[in-house]
Amino acid sequence: MSEIARLTIGMRLPSLNEYISKLNHNKYAANKFKADIQAYINGYILASKLKPITSKIDIEAHWYEATKKRDPDNIYSAVKYLLDSLQEMGIIPNDSQKYIRHIHNYLEHSETDYVIVIFKEAI
Repeated sequence: MSEIARLTIGMRLPSLNEYISKLNHNKYAANKFKADIQAYINGYILASKLKPITSKIDIEAHWYEATKKRDPDNIYSAVKYLLDSLQEMGIIPNDSQKYIRHIHNYLEHSETDYVIVIFKEAI
């Protein structure tokens, strides 16, 4: 599998627990929360100058966390924001199985929070 593109998101993306907490409080606040997160991601996508990807891909998400407080499954749930932003920005046509074959998640400890997303051609 050859690498097609790479995206760095220089921030910690919220977990599923954070979204559920907003949702339990107020569904409109939860919708705004998701929209705000996607707006941040969209900014990173624009800055990266990613080109549209039309082939079927595999995605590697490398999550770098400054603390070890969050559960991996909650961290990985943020891939939803990422895929929705990629679709919204026209980088991928859709986040369905027709265009995404695999999503691999890797969690590392780091001094700062960030995410590196690697797009690979699915063969």
